[in-house]
Amino acid sequence: MEMVEELMSNPYAWLFLSLCTVASFVFAIYTWINGKKTKEISIDNCTNEIVKMGKSPINKLDMKFDGKAIQELSSTIYFIWNSGSDVINAKDMVGDNPIKIICEDEQFLDAKIIKQSDDSNAFKILNFDAANIEMSFDYIDSGEGVKLQILHNGDDGKIHVEYKIKGGKPKRNCAELRKEGGIKKIIKAIADELITVFIWLFAFLMTALFANIFSNLIGVTGEGVLVMTIVLSIPLTLIIIFIFIKTKSMFKRVFHRTVPNTLNKEE
Repeated sequence: MEMVEELMSNPYAWLFLSLCTVASFVFAIYTWINGKKTKEISIDNCTNEIVKMGKSPINKLDMKFDGKAIQELSSTIYFIWNSGSDVINAKDMVGDNPIKIICEDEQFLDAKIIKQSDDSNAFKILNFDAANIEMSFDYIDSGEGVKLQILHNGDDGKIHVEYKIKGGKPKRNCAELRKEGGIKKIIKAIADELITVFIWLFAFLMTALFANIFSNLIGVTGEGVLVMTIVLSIPLTLIIIFIFIKTKSMFKRVFHRTVPNTLNKEE
C-alpha cells in the first residue's frame, strides 16, 4: 500500500501515465480512420519521352506507326488502385465500362496491362482507339489495382482518367496532388517531419520514465537510478523504434495512400 501511495505521488509516474493517455488517443484516431469503410480509387502516372521532335534515342532506329514516321512518342505508366478500405466491385461503378482514359488530341497508339495485383481482379481493356481507352474489372480489394502502359504522341497533360463510384469518394489524382503548392504543401511537409520527431521523442521519454519508475519501485537510489535508466532505456527505445518502423507503412497507407508495392516494385 505504501509503495502504491509513493508511486501515485511521483510526478514522473503521472507524466508517464499522461503520455500513455496521449498515445492511446492517437492510436484510437488511427484505428478509427483505418476502420472506416470507404470506397476510393486513386490514380498516379509517370511519363517518359522516347522520341522528341523526330529525334530517336538510338541512331539508325527508324520508328514508324501506320506507315508514317513518328515525330513524338511518349510512354506513360498509369497506376490505378483501391486506396479506400472497402472492396470495390464492378457494380459499384457508374457505367458499363467503369474506367475510361481519354486523350483530347486523339494520340493514343497502344495500351496494355503490365501488371495487376491479383489475376482475379480481372482487369481488361475492352475498347481502344486513338482517343479513348475503356477498361473493366471484376473487383478491387483494398490496396489492389492495375499498372497500365500507354504509348502516345501527344502531351500527357491532355490525358484524363475518368470514373465515378456509386456512394464513394471522388477521383483522387496523386500526380495533381503533388503539384499543389502554397501553405497546404508546407503544412503537410512540416507535419510529416514533426510526426517522426514526435515518435522518436515519445520513445525516449516513455522508456526513460519507465526506467525511472522501475528503479524507484525496486529501491534503487542515487547514481543507481541514472545507471538503471540508461540500461533500460536503450533496449526499450530500440523496441519502440522497431515497432514504429514496422507500422510506418500502415500509417503511410492510411494517411498518404501511395501506390501499392504489388504494382510499384519491379520483378
